[in-house]
Amino acid sequence: MNKSTQRHGRLAYLGGKPVCKASKRWHWPPPDYCHRTPIDEYLLADGRLTLKGRAGVVAECEDALCRHFDQSRSVLMSSGTAALHAAFFAVDLQSGDELICPSITFHTTATPALHLGAKVILADIEPLTGCISPKSVQALITPRTKALVTNAQWGHPVEQEQILEICRQNGIFWIEDISHAHGASWNGRQVGTWGDLACMSLGTEKILTGGAGGAVLGRNDDLVDRAVLFSHCIYRSRDDVRSTRYRALSRTGFGLKLDIHPLSAVLIYDQLQNYFDSWVTQRHDSLYRLIEGLSGLPGLRPPVITEGVTSMGGWYGFKPWLDTQQIGVSREIIVRALQAEGINVKVPGSVPLHNLPIFDKDRFPDGPWDKDVSKPTSRLVNADKYWAGTLSLPTFTGPSDERQLQHTITAFRKVWDGLSALRTESS
Repeated sequence: MNKSTQRHGRLAYLGGKPVCKASKRWHWPPPDYCHRTPIDEYLLADGRLTLKGRAGVVAECEDALCRHFDQSRSVLMSSGTAALHAAFFAVDLQSGDELICPSITFHTTATPALHLGAKVILADIEPLTGCISPKSVQALITPRTKALVTNAQWGHPVEQEQILEICRQNGIFWIEDISHAHGASWNGRQVGTWGDLACMSLGTEKILTGGAGGAVLGRNDDLVDRAVLFSHCIYRSRDDVRSTRYRALSRTGFGLKLDIHPLSAVLIYDQLQNYFDSWVTQRHDSLYRLIEGLSGLPGLRPPVITEGVTSMGGWYGFKPWLDTQQIGVSREIIVRALQAEGINVKVPGSVPLHNLPIFDKDRFPDGPWDKDVSKPTSRLVNADKYWAGTLSLPTFTGPSDERQLQHTITAFRKVWDGLSALRTESS
């Protein structure tokens, strides 16, 4: 009888008993959060489903965002994608300009720039964190570079001081996508306060979520005015724009209407006021213990948190990295073996951007967009390697997820004890 059998029994993937029954799909907000309560209270208090301008719960929510994320102005919108689109417009990104973007991120960190005629130039990432590499950014800057967009990947801040210095030296705008990192900080300073504008998604399973929603945050009145005018019209474009140079656009803005639904604002405001800080604390406690529980397994690297990170904030995603050459088993087999033990694990869905047809002129030549026609894969080796070994686990948070967290640790250790059996089975 081998050690694997002595400790855990036969792997479920090979016919043994699983660690637990198949877990239900993890979801957020947690099960003890009742979204109906704040919505019912709002409606019973005659809360409006249509708000004119910056008013009511939308204004209250924007003020709360400024307080929590150390900004002077915020503009709620229909999605994080809309927020990024507005921010790119605000810095006057247009045809002939270049935007540098990490290849490891969700595609809408970059795609709104295509609709403004700009060319997206993809940068490589830091191999341990998945965040954009300052060295790669520096090498890609040209006279046409107008802006840089970064994503605090899975909640981990980028090398904030280095990126800030690069942008200052080269006179380019820095837009921080903080959709993964609500409340994250670097050397005690919040992400989203370093660049010219910050954008955040407030939808799907972000730690702050209205089901759908996004926001632009900033201190530069001219840039925020342009973001307001891009996404709003009539009342807000008349009342919430500070510069007199845009007075002629007071009714129409720039012609679009991308405002958030008041009920989404109700949920976000409720979470900011009553839950956000405790959720962040609980998530940190759970995920740091998960890191500890997965540490020491050969060929598995739990998420790395580098020196300088003072908070991972909302920590959107827990992504261990697998060295398949070291363990001698493919990522796909590891995922199946872990799933057979009943836990939530999968291959991440978002592949590196340079592997998506929308960014490849040869694979997808249609459309009006200017594309990076150089073959970028040789300069993006870290991005390819990082994605090829990444596993995706839920961001366990607090008591309601404790059982799943412990089962996850047990399942990983069981599968690692059975690696020799997996190698034999897959050979």
